[in-house]
Amino acid sequence: MRSCGRALGTGRQPAARAEAAGRCDGACAVVLIPYSTTRQVNFEPGGHMKSHKENSKNHILRELVFPARYEQLIDEVGPEFARLLVAPPNSTLNIIETITESIKARGEGLFCPILALSGTGKTTLAHSLRTFFPAHFSETVDHTGEVSYDSLNATIKYAKGRIAADDERVIPINIDHREGNPATGVEIANIKRLLRDSGGGNRTLLLWPETTEEIAKEMADGYVRVAGRSPVDLPVLIDGPTRDSWPGIAKNTLEVSNDVESLELLGVNPNDYAASEFHSIGDYLRQISDDFTRRRIRILQETRRPIHLIVAIASESSDAGVLSQLTNSSRFGLADASALLDATKTSEVGRWWMERRGLLTQMNLQLDVRLFGIPPSLSIPILRQYGPEDVTRNLIDLGIEQSGPYSINRKFSRSDFGKYIDGTANPTFENRGTPSRVSLPAFSLLADVGFTAGRDKLLNKSVLKAVEGYLNSQGRDCSNFKAEKSLEFTPLIPDISFDLEGDTYCVELTWRRGEFLTSTNRASIAAYVLKKMQNYARELGHA
Repeated sequence: MRSCGRALGTGRQPAARAEAAGRCDGACAVVLIPYSTTRQVNFEPGGHMKSHKENSKNHILRELVFPARYEQLIDEVGPEFARLLVAPPNSTLNIIETITESIKARGEGLFCPILALSGTGKTTLAHSLRTFFPAHFSETVDHTGEVSYDSLNATIKYAKGRIAADDERVIPINIDHREGNPATGVEIANIKRLLRDSGGGNRTLLLWPETTEEIAKEMADGYVRVAGRSPVDLPVLIDGPTRDSWPGIAKNTLEVSNDVESLELLGVNPNDYAASEFHSIGDYLRQISDDFTRRRIRILQETRRPIHLIVAIASESSDAGVLSQLTNSSRFGLADASALLDATKTSEVGRWWMERRGLLTQMNLQLDVRLFGIPPSLSIPILRQYGPEDVTRNLIDLGIEQSGPYSINRKFSRSDFGKYIDGTANPTFENRGTPSRVSLPAFSLLADVGFTAGRDKLLNKSVLKAVEGYLNSQGRDCSNFKAEKSLEFTPLIPDISFDLEGDTYCVELTWRRGEFLTSTNRASIAAYVLKKMQNYARELGHA
């Protein structure tokens, strides 16, 4: 922000301001927002936490977004994480500090038309003053409706109500709905009166973004005529972040908005777009956003029905265990492609995928790959109710009674698998607690008998019957429950499959001895999942 200088746009992690302030070439330093692939939640206004807006009933390719505008970014990740900014150069810092100090010294607020091309970052600037100058500015508040003394005063009172009574910082008010419609003489007179009001207007910075130079200058001149000389030249000119920072801004926007890593590998990489061909960062982001939307929809439509691949591991483990290290912490059970590769990069299947990193990202999202464990507290009641004759006979010998469909449905609804297909999943796996003294030894007995020689196929059918009974009890739109049969629209032959509300769910089940979901089995689990994804990629014609 300056009378003749550069200003704020977007970037990632507030840390580089000191470096930016010490630079003399006027270049913008990228500022990064705090982000980690293990982050599970976002912040709401005021620093409150909120879960990522995921509905696990939806295929992930329907959930992914690329916000091209500040307002949309706020909707997706919340204001605190939407501070994707570029630090202003010294000239901008000086202008802002001059404004705040003059407001305090004069005891009079300031009307500040700001001028920039569409998509340059005017809205981002208006809402980011507190980020760069927390000691000088309170949170920016938007003003809508008429520009009268009473309506503006009401907005200021609202802003004051959001801060402490003894907070003397400058209050930024943003009028962002009047571009191309300049303030009239009467409105400017009302603004002047307001900004001299000791009720709060006298410490208010009233921002009026505009894209047309003539309009911005007309308002600035009109205000100076009635209010007197401004402490800074008006209108204030705004430039966006330097073009060499745009690809990083785009990647960070994509990552933070979706909590999914390496999305640029999906086929829309910001590095492939020449920033010099776009008038503003807004135009640049909109082009990538449009291409990203087309790409994800095209991938979703490659199969006749959207496919969800669930890899379910039945063992003596009572909770998710090591699966939490192989999945996305913000999207319930979603496989983390990088974590899978890291766990088994030297294996044959790991090396195969390392050479096809982009395809791995695509398949992970195209198949919406989810990883869940099935604890004995669920698997044993299912097998007692629906299992093959020899299995049920062994369980009877152990004194295990039938739970009945109602009890099994209740247990299923509380499992990670059930929560996922219900759309009630939490951002993190839940601990299942200690297995019962009955179900654990029962599962151990089954493991002693063995899961091979086709026995696992019979166990899989038992799980299919339980899933079918559960979904039907919920009145869900479900059909085509199959075990070891190809899908109608692809040559895929999942262990079990079913259609649910327009999508096809493929479940690959594996039965393992002992406490299998432990760190010692991390590599073998990752290799198993990657092998399944490899098979699906080949059957779908991608490799």
